[in-house]
Amino acid sequence: MKSNETTIELPGVSREQMDAPTYLTRDPDDIVTIASLFNALWVLLFALVLSGGINTFLIFRKADRIVVDRSSGRVVELNNRDYGTTETVSITPDNPTSTDKKYLVKEFLTSLYEVEQSTREAQVNKLLRMLDPDLSMAMAARLKQNGVLAAEKSESVNSSWELQDLSVDESDPYILRAIGTRKIRRKAAGHDVEESVQLKCKFLLKDSPSAPIRNDNNLRTGFTILRFRVEPVNGKTVSPISLIGDAEESPSMNNTVSESTNSKPTNDQ
Repeated sequence: MKSNETTIELPGVSREQMDAPTYLTRDPDDIVTIASLFNALWVLLFALVLSGGINTFLIFRKADRIVVDRSSGRVVELNNRDYGTTETVSITPDNPTSTDKKYLVKEFLTSLYEVEQSTREAQVNKLLRMLDPDLSMAMAARLKQNGVLAAEKSESVNSSWELQDLSVDESDPYILRAIGTRKIRRKAAGHDVEESVQLKCKFLLKDSPSAPIRNDNNLRTGFTILRFRVEPVNGKTVSPISLIGDAEESPSMNNTVSESTNSKPTNDQ
């Protein structure tokens, strides 16, 4: 034994026992526990990844469509599978029809000729969105150039529009013809003036290029107005926009919403 070493003697332990080598071993139960925890951790990670994948799929997947005929209680469509039709409901591809065309033209004429000063600006914005972009810009520039809206406001114009007939041309399903009466009430020289004019209108529509086809700008119809022309019944053109290919196209562009030459004023005393 070296001189700088210190020997500690334990009671009941011999020197031979102290000099014998010592071996350390793990508890077998401890090893099993650690292995079980690792296995559980892998299972938990797999479940977490699987849950994240399923949630991502459900977030971005297209929702199922379920259609039920409330009159009969029968399911017409379930999970995007057609189950036939009922007496009152059928499922068909979305194809804009003549009803959509007529609705667009009807709303355009109402927005154009039915004037209420409190809602006039909103109505003008609405009708401009129904037009083809190039035509919309031309129409807005024409209204500004001629000062139509300012004149309506200064004269306290208030008018109503009554649609009398609206039909689709038999030779071209994108051409519509309408006829109606506009009654105008305004102030002129301190007097209330009432005017009435019957107008005939012709529209050329086209399929909406936007995606989706049905949107708020075209009133969910799928069509936009490419060209239109408005004439009083006496045949004098007063529209700034003429239809393409019309032989009676007018080179001079007057204001669409200006008062017609055949209006009939009556002063209220």
